[in-house]
Order: sequence, then structure tokens, then C-alpha cells
Amino acid sequence: MIVDAAAASAAVILAVEVDPDDSKAPGINALKDLVNGLAAYAVVAAVAAVLLGGIAWALGERMGLDRASAAGKSGVLAGFGLAFLVGAAAAFVNFFLATGASASNDSDDANSMRPPAVVQTFTPAPADDIVDDPDVVHELPSSDF
Repeated sequence: MIVDAAAASAAVILAVEVDPDDSKAPGINALKDLVNGLAAYAVVAAVAAVLLGGIAWALGERMGLDRASAAGKSGVLAGFGLAFLVGAAAAFVNFFLATGASASNDSDDANSMRPPAVVQTFTPAPADDIVDDPDVVHELPSSDF
């Protein structure tokens, strides 16, 4: 009985919860401004990469410089990739934050789990649709597995 009470109190003491709250973080507005400024610089860098890569690609193709053409293509793709990451960074972080917040280990009971997102139901065919051919030999399943 004493051991059970000690384990229960230890479980209560060791329970950790994380709830991000902007109002409790000093300097959060300055940090948000800094991140938005860095994102602005990254967008400018992405535009520059696309423009410079496009120039190198065009000149490389026109002058027969395969290496310059390939580097230009890489620059254009890198610029587009950077722009995508800057634009999608907040959405990715919010998605994973919400996914992580929905995960919990409150109970070890298997019945407390949420139902699956997709439930497939199988309706067997009526018995008169089934045809059993006497010429077909049904073998026993293999036990090789």
C-alpha cells in the first residue's frame, strides 16, 4: 500500500506539460521581429539566387558553357527551394507542434485509444452468388511462413 502511494505521488511529480504561451516569455516580440527580419533577408537572397542562376543558365546555354549552364540551373532550383522553405517554415512548425500536442500517454488502456481515421467495412456476398465448382481442388494453406 505504501509502495503504491509512493509510485502514484512520483507519477504526479514527474508529470511534465508544455504549453507555449507568448505572454510569459520576456522579449518575445523582439525575437519575432528578428525572425521576420531574417525571413525577409532570406526572401531577398532567394530572389537573387533565381535571378543570378537564370543569368548564368542563359549565358551558359548561349555560349556553350555546360558547367555554367548546370550551375545556373542549380542556382535557380536553390532559389526556389529557399523561397519555399521560408514560406512554409511556419506552417511546418505549426503542423508538428499541433501533432506533438495531440500525442499523449495518459492511459495504458488499449480501449482509450482514438478510433482509426479510416474504417473499411466488408460486406460478404449473398450465399446464392457463391458457386462451388466440384472440379476445383482446394489445397490446404502452406505452413512455410
